[in-house]
Amino acid sequence: MKSFFVTTPIYYLNGEPHLGHYYATTIADVLARYNRKFADGAFFLTGTDEHGQKVAEAAKKNNVTPQEYTDTLSKVWENTWKDLGISYDYFIRTTNPTHKALCQLVIQKLRDSDDIYPQKYEALYCVGAESFVTQSELREGGLCPDHDEKPQIVLEKNYFFRLSNYKAKVLELIENNTIQISPESRRNEAIELLKNPEVGDFSVTREKVSWGIPVPFDTEQTLYVWIDALFNYMSGILAKKDIDINSLSLDEILDTIKDIWPPDLHIIGKDILKFHAVYWPAFLLALGVPEENLPKKILVTGFFLSDGRKMSKSIGNVIVPQDIIEYFNGITDGLGNDILRYVILREMRIGNDGDITKEKIIGIYESELVNKFGNTFSRVLGMAKKYGMKFRDLDIHHGGRHNPLQVDEDASVNEVEINFDLDSIKRYQSWMINYQIYEAIHTINRMLLSIGQEIEFYKPWELYKNGNTEKLEALMRNWLESLHQIVDVIDPIMPSTAKLMERLLAGENIHIFPRLEK
Repeated sequence: MKSFFVTTPIYYLNGEPHLGHYYATTIADVLARYNRKFADGAFFLTGTDEHGQKVAEAAKKNNVTPQEYTDTLSKVWENTWKDLGISYDYFIRTTNPTHKALCQLVIQKLRDSDDIYPQKYEALYCVGAESFVTQSELREGGLCPDHDEKPQIVLEKNYFFRLSNYKAKVLELIENNTIQISPESRRNEAIELLKNPEVGDFSVTREKVSWGIPVPFDTEQTLYVWIDALFNYMSGILAKKDIDINSLSLDEILDTIKDIWPPDLHIIGKDILKFHAVYWPAFLLALGVPEENLPKKILVTGFFLSDGRKMSKSIGNVIVPQDIIEYFNGITDGLGNDILRYVILREMRIGNDGDITKEKIIGIYESELVNKFGNTFSRVLGMAKKYGMKFRDLDIHHGGRHNPLQVDEDASVNEVEINFDLDSIKRYQSWMINYQIYEAIHTINRMLLSIGQEIEFYKPWELYKNGNTEKLEALMRNWLESLHQIVDVIDPIMPSTAKLMERLLAGENIHIFPRLEK
C-alpha cells in the first residue's frame, strides 16, 4: 500500500523557527500521526533550504563559510523539531549529496529536452524572498510584495524555463481538480497567476550567485534556489531510502519511490503559492512525469497576527512557541507543547489568518482543556471509583459504544438530543481525511459535551442512591468507553496528553490539566 505522503515547506535558513513554521509543521505532524494510526501509514518530510544569495550574505556577515553556516543553523531546526516531538520520517537538507545529484539530473534533462534556454535579461529580484518579481507585483513605493524592501535590478545571462509551454496544462489540471488547492481563494489566485500574461518563462539558474548547486553543462551557472528547493520533495525520499541515482533514469527513480510518491499533501504558506501551484507541476510535466504522479493537493495556511497586528519584534507582540511551551510545562506534567498545538489548531481554520495572544491561549486552556477535558475525565473516573466500578471488568473496547442506552419512549426531546452520537467518530475521521483539523477538534469537544450533558440528565448519583445498579453500570460503561474513544482521536493532535489519559483510564491517580492559580 502507498503511504500517505505529507510535506512541510522546506524552510529557508534565514533565522530560527517561529510560530508560522511551528504551525505548518504541527499540521503535517497531526496528519502524519492520524494516517499512521487510522490508515495505511505515512511518510512525513521536512527540512531546510540552504542555498542562495541570502544565505551566502548571512554566512559572510558571520565570518564563516556558507557550508559552516548552514550546518549550524540546520541543526537548530532539526533539533527544535525533535525536541517538540515532531514525528518526521526524514529531514532533508538541500546540501545533501543525493539532493544535489537529483537537481543536476533534472537540469540536464530539461536542457536535453529544450525546456530551458539561455538568455540575457534585466529583471527585478527580491533577495528577501529569493524571488524574481514583476513590476505589477510591487507594493506602493516599489516594495517587494512580501518584504519591506525594494528589489534589486539584476542584469545577467541565465537559463530560462519554458513555462509558456506548460501554463495551459497546469491551468487545466487545477481547474479539473487533478491538482487540488485549498482554500478556494488560493485556488482562484493560482488560476489568475496562470492566466496572467506577465507570468511567463523564468530564470532557473543564476550567474552571480556562487552558493548553489553547479549547473553540469555550464560552469558559470548555479541553480536558482527555487528549482533547487522544490525537488527536495523527491530527493528526501531517495535520501531516506539511500538510493544511488547516478545510473538511474527519472522513470526508474519514480519506480523506486512509488510506495511513497506522489505527494498527497503539500502544506505551504500563501507567500510561496506561485512556486508550488505554477512552477512545480510545470517542472514535473516537462520532465515527463505522468498526470497521475503529480502532487495531489496543496494546502495553503494563513498568517498569524497578535492582538490584531502583524507580529513584530519591534512592537513586542511576537509569540515564541518555546516560551508558551515552557510556561505550561511549569503548570502541567510536560504538556506545554500539546497545549500550544491544541490552541493554534482549534483557533484557526487552515487557510485563514489567525490572531493569537498569550491571554487567548490561557483562556482556551482554562475554558476547554481544564473545564472540558480535565473535568470530564475527572468526573467519570471519580464516579467509577466511588461506585466500585472496576475498569477492566466493564468490557471496555474501542470503535463504538458497547451497549448504547435506549431512550425511553416518554423521554424528553433533550434526552434524545444529548444521547451520545454514534456517528461522532466517523465525522471526526471524515474531517481528518479532508485535512480539516479545526472541525475535527470541535467534534471532539462535542463528544465531551455530550458526556457532560448525559451525566447531568441521568444523575448517576441518584441511580446509585436508589440501587439502580444495572442502568448505572450501563451508563458508566458507555462513558468510560467514550473516554477511550476520545483518547484515540485526540492522540494525533495531543500525543503526550493521550498517553496521560491512557494512564488515567488504567486507574492511575494523576491530574492532566490543573487550574491556574489566580
